[in-house]
Amino acid sequence: MQTTDLIDRLAVELRPTAQRAAWKSLIVALSVGLVVALGAAWVSFGWRKDFVSILLTSSLWMKWAYALGVSAAAFSLCARLARPEGAPGALPFLLGVPFLVLGAIALIEVAGVPVDEQRALWLGRTALTCPSIIGALAIPIFVAALWALRTLAPTRQRLAGFSAGCLAGAAAAGLYAIHCDETAAAFVVSWYTAGILLPGLVGVLIGPRVLHL
Repeated sequence: MQTTDLIDRLAVELRPTAQRAAWKSLIVALSVGLVVALGAAWVSFGWRKDFVSILLTSSLWMKWAYALGVSAAAFSLCARLARPEGAPGALPFLLGVPFLVLGAIALIEVAGVPVDEQRALWLGRTALTCPSIIGALAIPIFVAALWALRTLAPTRQRLAGFSAGCLAGAAAAGLYAIHCDETAAAFVVSWYTAGILLPGLVGVLIGPRVLHL
């Protein structure tokens, strides 16, 4: 049998991957990662006795809206890059939209307080610990997202790793928001973003090695 005949036969026997296979794999993997991260958050912080009351606060919904916006854009980018022929299109730019919206709100917020209070508004009480906590909670979600992507053979490994990291970081930020007492938009857009980008940058560095088949 000639090589060309073998290639033709193999091509005939190939079955294309279902269009939604990437979505399904990512959803299953992320569900597992979120359960593990939720358990880690519960062990680390316990259950808030005032959980019902904080559900009525605008600050929690601001954090959740930001985390959800970044998560949605990052998930869509992951799903698109998961297929070998997947192109990012404009999705990388959509990752910045929630940041720009919340950044505008933060600027208005900071402009409305005296100058000597602006630094405190920006740093809050947990600026040094917030990014690292979000990054730590993101680890199981990040691992799950990378595992799902690896099974789907992305060809843009650095960007895929970055999107997986941002997705994990944003999901972790949403979990941490329940336990975070900071209420300023300036704090969230600065230090939550740092926590989200932390696994994203790790994804850029390890993407080609981890996602290469």
